[in-house]
Parts: sequence; structure tokens; C-alpha cells
Amino acid sequence: MSYAVETKKRKFDRILEALSDSAASPARSSLNTRNNASTTTLTQDSASDSSKRRRVAPTSKIIVTSSSVTSLSGHYLPSSRTAFLQRLETFRHVTQWHIPSSERINAAEWAKRGWACVDTDTVYCGACKERVHVDLEVNVDSKEHNDHERDEDGTEEDDSFAFRTEIHEGLIKRYQEMIVTAHAESCLWRQRGCDSTIQRIEGLLNTSIALSALQTRYDGLMIQADEIPEHVSLPAEVFEGTNTLDDFRFNDGGKPHSDALKLALCGWERKGEDIIECRHCFRSLGLWLYRGESPAMDRLDAVEDHLEYCPWRSAEAQNTEIVVGVRENTDDSRPKAQQLAGWSLVFQAMLKDNSRKRGSKSLGSTFASDIDSPTAGSETSLTPEQREKKMRDLLRRIKEIKKPFNVKSLLRRKDKAPKP
Repeated sequence: MSYAVETKKRKFDRILEALSDSAASPARSSLNTRNNASTTTLTQDSASDSSKRRRVAPTSKIIVTSSSVTSLSGHYLPSSRTAFLQRLETFRHVTQWHIPSSERINAAEWAKRGWACVDTDTVYCGACKERVHVDLEVNVDSKEHNDHERDEDGTEEDDSFAFRTEIHEGLIKRYQEMIVTAHAESCLWRQRGCDSTIQRIEGLLNTSIALSALQTRYDGLMIQADEIPEHVSLPAEVFEGTNTLDDFRFNDGGKPHSDALKLALCGWERKGEDIIECRHCFRSLGLWLYRGESPAMDRLDAVEDHLEYCPWRSAEAQNTEIVVGVRENTDDSRPKAQQLAGWSLVFQAMLKDNSRKRGSKSLGSTFASDIDSPTAGSETSLTPEQREKKMRDLLRRIKEIKKPFNVKSLLRRKDKAPKP
């Protein structure tokens, strides 16, 4: 999809967002039939009854009812990144959503099709009002698997594991279909979900924007620098043989805090006292777990501690290609495009900034040596008059070089030229 078409789609969605308060929800079709024991689709009436029971019976669990789902995420806006993130954020509570982020039916896949988490492992569509309960627990209680005694070599255990794996895979495929088919027949989410770029972190290909956002995250983390744990790790193979992080400087020129810079590089922001979070996968980390003589967690991995579908970690989720070079040992010299995760794109921006600063520093030293150094073959230093004359000659040569690129001057010459 071209950039222009995608931009028009987002403008159209913004218009829909403005009208969302007066827009009516799509008509609801007939009720879905009940699924197997591990899958339950509730009607609107039963959902209302269960909500009433929850209000009467006190509970310690975190429960998000369908009425708390915002109007923006409850409408059909497949190109709205804001609405997508609102839906994805409803899956953030680990006590409420238990499906691993590595599964093919993770929270991002449900959110891309308009679903929001409203109860324990229960998703809800604000457009068609349908609900689906997701249950991946595999109970192998059949007589044919429990009545057999295990052999000494563990054969029975291996068979049971294979049986559980087969059931689990079947459930995954079943729910993959239901991400689409569990919507009502008239629901637009059933026809089309979010495109592959909906998770993309914008602005990372623009060096100035990427570095500005990097400094904002870094400044937030440095509000309480003593909370930052030591030795935050990054993929070692990427940084082998390079001093990019050691050489990098913000505009103030001071050397940044190494561990805070690594966290900011990978998209982590300060959420509160002693807590950092990612605003694209909504993972929160308590920094106190990584400090002390015997920390509860061995190390803080700035990349791997994101959820698997996070664009800061996943190149597929970021869905941004850049040219990384040419193919080696082939006759094809065309540049090779490669998808990179969000943190890698920020790292590329840091590389460019380091190269630019080294280049400007090298250029400045070259001009200074050209002016201050003695002339070739001369053993005496230049006098102030000679140095001033050399500076004038240098400025004159620069003007001569710039003349062909002076568009206004060329236009004036064209207007003064005699007409035939």
C-alpha cells in the first residue's frame, strides 16, 4: 500500500473519530451457536446479567466491563493506530489475560480484529457486541490415557505429551479462525481488520525525530538516575567491534548514562517511581527487582523484556525496511532491503549522528589546519597579513563553488538576458 493511500485512510478515520459520539454501532446479527466446552460466546443479555452479578459479588480480580471500553476502540476504525493501542492496552494485566505473547493468538492478533479484553481471558467487540472466552488449558482425563501405567522408559509420558500438544495445536487453530468468525455476520471487523503497519512506530527513519524522542525518554529515566539498574544488556553481536554507545552524545555534549541510554534506545519510558514501561506492548517492569546484592531478577534485557509482538523487539511488527548494503559474492549489485526492529532503527540513527559529528569535526579541523598551518615548502609560520589574505581567498573560492547552485542568481540572469 502506497504512503499516499495510507495517509488518506488515516485522514478518513480521523473524520470518523470526530463523528464517533453520534455514530451508531453496527446492527447485531443473530446469536452465535455455542462452541465446544473450552470456547464460550455469550449473548448480550447474559453478558449484562454477568455484569450485574459481578457488581453484587465482591472480587479481588481486575475486571474491565464492556461499558468501560472507550468509544474510540469500540468503533470500526481499522486504520487508526490510536484505537488499536487502546484495544491492545486492555490486555496488559497479567492477572486477566493469560495467553502467552508468543502464541499465534496473542493479544495483538485479537486487537487487530477489533477485540478488547473485558474479563478473565474474555474478549469483546464494541461494534457487534459479541464475546469470546479463550481457554487453552488442556485436561487429559480420558480413561485410555489415565488407566495405563507408565513404562520405565517413559513411553506413556511421551504419548501423553504428544496428545496434549495435538490438542493444544487444535485449539490454537480453532481460535485463529474465531478471531474473524466470532464476529457477527454484519460486523465490519469480520470483513477486514487492521493492516500490517498498524503497530509501526512512526518517525524512526527520520534521524532528528528519532533522536529527539530518544532524548525525551532518556531525560524521563534520568529524573531518578539512582533507580536505573547496572549492566542493562543488549544483543552482543550487534555491538561487537563498535563504540557507538560510548561515542554518542546528545546536543548538550555530556556523556550520557550508559544503562539509561540503553533503556531509552529500546523504547522504555518512566511510568512512575521505580517503574518503567513500553507504550507499544504495555509491558511494565519494576526496577527494584534488578537491584541489590541478590536481585530477584538476574538481568534486565532491554530488548528481550518486551513482549514478542512489540515493534521495539519484533522486526515483523515494526514492518519497516531499510537498505543495509549489497549482496556479497553475487553479480547482483542492487541494494538489499531488510526489516529491522524499532530499537535497531534508533541505533542506525545514532550511527548516522555519530558519523555526521565526526565528519563536521574533521571538516572543521581541516579548515583550521589549512588556515593556521604554514604554506607548503615553507619553514616559517604565516604572518597575520598572510593568514587574512588566505582566508579571503578561501571565502572567494567557496563563493565560486556555490554560484552554480544559486537559483535566484540564475533566474535574474535569465530575466536580464535580451529577448530574441
